[in-house]
Amino acid sequence: MIDFMELMQIFSVPRPNGSAAEKQTREALLDWLERHGVAYQLHTFRVYPYFFEAIGVWLIISRTILALAIWFRWGWPAFGIALVGILGGLLDVAMNFPLVTWLGARKGYNLLIQFEPCDPKREIILSAHYDSKTELMDHRKRLFFVMQIPLGIFLSAILGVLGPLDRTLLDVESSWESMVFIVSILLSLYLLFLAWGLGLNLALGRLRHPSQGAVDNGAACAILLGLAKRLNNGELPVEETRITLALFTGEEVNMQGSRAYTLDRDWLLPAVALNLEVMGQNGDYVVWGMDGNSLKLVPTSTQVNRVIIAAVEETTGLPARLVGPVNSDGYSFLRIGIPASTIGTYDKLMKDRGFHLPSDNLERVVMARLPEAVEILVHFIKEVNFKTIIMPKELGL
Repeated sequence: MIDFMELMQIFSVPRPNGSAAEKQTREALLDWLERHGVAYQLHTFRVYPYFFEAIGVWLIISRTILALAIWFRWGWPAFGIALVGILGGLLDVAMNFPLVTWLGARKGYNLLIQFEPCDPKREIILSAHYDSKTELMDHRKRLFFVMQIPLGIFLSAILGVLGPLDRTLLDVESSWESMVFIVSILLSLYLLFLAWGLGLNLALGRLRHPSQGAVDNGAACAILLGLAKRLNNGELPVEETRITLALFTGEEVNMQGSRAYTLDRDWLLPAVALNLEVMGQNGDYVVWGMDGNSLKLVPTSTQVNRVIIAAVEETTGLPARLVGPVNSDGYSFLRIGIPASTIGTYDKLMKDRGFHLPSDNLERVVMARLPEAVEILVHFIKEVNFKTIIMPKELGL
C-alpha cells in the first residue's frame, strides 16, 4: 500500500521555482524513490525561475514609459518604445527567448521514471509538475487581464503609431491634432490599467502568504508516484509499451520544464501523453478540450480524451466532463504534434478557483481520490489503442 499522506506532506509545502523549498522537495522525491527501489533519471535544462516576475515588472515599466511618451508628445521615440515594449515579453512567452526574463537563470531538473520492455513499440507519457506559485489573484480573477493580453499588444502598437502622428500634426498645426491627442490619452490610460493590473499580480505574488500547491499540483505528483510503485512491483505488465512518468519543474513559469523535455529528447516511437492537473478535489473529474496560452489555444486529442473519459467512468461509474480551456504542460506535447490531453478535478464549491493562493492547501485534497486516480491511470494505460490515435508522422511533423 502507498502512504499517500507521506507523499502529500512532501507536496504540501510552498515550492516556487528557484527557491530552496523547490530543491528540498526534489531531494525528498529522490529519497522516496530510492527507499522504494524505483529507478529514475534527471533531465536538466536551463530554467528562468523569475520569469513572470520579470514579465510583470517589464509590463509596468515599458507601458508607463510609453504612456509618458504619449502624454508629453515625444513623437517618434514613442514608436521605438512601443516596439521594444511589445518584443520584451512577447518573445519570452511565445518563443521562449529570454529577452527580459533572464534574471536568475539556473539549472532546472525534470524527474523521469521509465518502465521499458525489451523491445518497445510505443510510448505512453504521464506527467505532472512539482513546482508551485503564488499570485495576488487566482485563475478566475486574473482571467480578465490574461484575456486582454492581445488587446494590450494591439494598443501598444497603435500608440506607437499615434505618438509620431500626434507630434507631426502638432508641428504642422493640423485641426486633427486635438482629436488624435485625446484618443491617444484615452488609449494609454486603458493600457496602463491592463499593464499595472496584470503586472502587479505577476510581480508581487512571492510577497504574499504562499500557496502550498497541494492541489496544484502536488496531488497529481503523488498519484504518479503511486502508479510508479505499482509498475515497479510488476502489477501492471507493460508488454510492448514504454511507460514514462514525468514530474516537471518550471510549469508555473510558462511550462519551461515540459517544453525543454519535449524539445530535447528524440521521438522514435509512436507516443501519446496524458497530463495531470489539480487532482484530488471533491468534485467531478474533468478533461480540458483546449490547451495553450493567451496567445494560442489548440485542441487536445479527441482520441486521448475519449480513452481517459472512459477510464474515469470505468473506475468511478461516472464519465469525466469535457471543459476548457487550460494552460498546462499538455500544450508542450501538443505543440510538437504528440497527441495529448489533460485530466483534473473540480472542487464542488470553488470549482476551478482558488489556486496560486493560500486556499490551495492540504485540507482541499480528498485522500481517497488519490488511489482512485491511480486506478483510472491503470485503466487508461490498458485501453489506449494506438491504431485509433493520430501519430506525429501522420501530422507531417
